[in-house]
Amino acid sequence: MREAALRTHRSAETIRRWIWSGRLPATKRGNTYYVDVVHLDGLAAEVSGDGHRPPAPGSGSLREWLAEAARWKSGLPAATAATASDLVIGDRHARR
Repeated sequence: MREAALRTHRSAETIRRWIWSGRLPATKRGNTYYVDVVHLDGLAAEVSGDGHRPPAPGSGSLREWLAEAARWKSGLPAATAATASDLVIGDRHARR
């Protein structure tokens, strides 16, 4: 893991997650995972071309993100507070 993390400029935990999620094929012998360098380099290039994770689209400061989220939320219909029983009754009436 350590060698793969150093090679891709990622943390060992990221390499583990790639393996556990199936994104990075690996063979486990004892307590050690072995990965093919070709797969490792290919996945690292897929995630980003420069060895660092690319910023999310539209990312900026936290303040900008919060402002964007507030604009998005303002376009949603207002939620009415309903109890679980109100939801069940409404669902039953909708099915008739």
